[in-house]
Amino acid sequence: MHRREFLKKTTNMLAAAAALSPSQCAAQLVQPATGPLKVHPQNPRYFTNGNSRAIFLTGSHTWATLQDTGVTPVPTFDWQGYLAMMKTHNHNFMRLWAWQQAAWAPWTPDKILFEPVLYVRAGPGTALDDAPKFDLKKFNPVYFDRLRARVTECRDRGIYCAIQLFQGFSSNKGHHCGIQTWSGHPYNVQNNVNSINGDKNGDNSVDIDDPAVRELHAAYLKKVVDTLADLDNVLYEVINEGGGKDWDWWVVDTVHKLETEKGKRHPVGLTGAGVERMNEMMASPADWVSPFGRAFLYDPPAWDGSKVSVNDTDHLWGHGGTAAWAWKSFTRGHNTLLMDAWDPIAGSPCPEVNWGPRPGNPLRDLNRRDDPTWEPVRRALGFTRQYANRMDLASMAPHDDLASTSYCLANPEREFLVYLPEGDGVTVDLSRASGVLVSEWMHPTEGTITFGGTVVGGKKQSFAVPFVGPAVLYIRKERA
Repeated sequence: MHRREFLKKTTNMLAAAAALSPSQCAAQLVQPATGPLKVHPQNPRYFTNGNSRAIFLTGSHTWATLQDTGVTPVPTFDWQGYLAMMKTHNHNFMRLWAWQQAAWAPWTPDKILFEPVLYVRAGPGTALDDAPKFDLKKFNPVYFDRLRARVTECRDRGIYCAIQLFQGFSSNKGHHCGIQTWSGHPYNVQNNVNSINGDKNGDNSVDIDDPAVRELHAAYLKKVVDTLADLDNVLYEVINEGGGKDWDWWVVDTVHKLETEKGKRHPVGLTGAGVERMNEMMASPADWVSPFGRAFLYDPPAWDGSKVSVNDTDHLWGHGGTAAWAWKSFTRGHNTLLMDAWDPIAGSPCPEVNWGPRPGNPLRDLNRRDDPTWEPVRRALGFTRQYANRMDLASMAPHDDLASTSYCLANPEREFLVYLPEGDGVTVDLSRASGVLVSEWMHPTEGTITFGGTVVGGKKQSFAVPFVGPAVLYIRKERA
């Protein structure tokens, strides 16, 4: 191809891409989510569905994605609206939040409810929340029918689901300003007809080392695996911010064993801000992790792929996030998730200092769908995925040394994605890339693309940002 033809073809391609809105891009890309996912053999920072391509997971999640929550009458979560939001923003990943308690939570004095519940409630007798007692031998078909239906709907819309198996906030966690969460738990001896006491040490939380509790957990895990075994868009999360090393690893091993018997394994993950330290999570039998620590908020470290990383704002800010975080995480080799207040967390705030000023408290403006914090992050996540789908992601890794900003995901011989948090230019080392390369700029939250011209590889090159503010630079060799 002559150089003039090359430039004309490239310019036309970029103009067509820039003319698409985010929702149009998403609509063109939506296909059923295929799998099951497994760690990519050449680039273990990412999953693959069995072909050679790496799959970048990014999206958002909110607290009522599986069970409706709120004070009575419990409002019905707008599930279809949430799926539409994810499609519009080009997201392909969510967490399905699972709550084991039927009532109460540590962040509010209100009696908030969680529906549907895990077990049948037919009594005889009344539990502490004034509803019939649980029968721990009978799983609630409404719960598991909804679980399967929602995972199936996500699959058909190209969305992968991380199913929370257990919930740290379903036991007493930190300070309570109202009735103890344990009062609404089915393993509370006053709440079930089976005389099961899941708290023999009296600390108002589930004793995860109790053999009777392990037996109940094993039966529940089998029911979940039986419900979802044939669906390809499934990942599992052991527990949200709770657990303990021995029990966590037991859950991972139990799910792996159950799925091996079914003939199809899905990735099982451990997520941050629980009991385990990062080094313990990395040494575990889990397939993926969500890291935690201040570094992962503002300057996520380059990920080496020891396990797949899902950098989730839930375990960082708790309730917060920035577009810069999305791009920094992407260029450092992480998958990403946003804890989204699209459906605000239920309950009036605790008055005590322990919970009152916390991010995500209902008193804060952040706890609403339209707070200006959220939309730039939602959009940025979708734009990172737009590039992930265009690039040969399986061949790319973080290369802090190749860009003066230090945020660079690259195959040094042919493809570079660089994030500029600030400044009017960047220097990129193209020494290992021969021949002519084409460049483009993207606005990181608006998605507009500007043709950047061509450069010759084999040396360092400087690039000037064509607009004001943060920017994304994409450089690649033209594919034959």
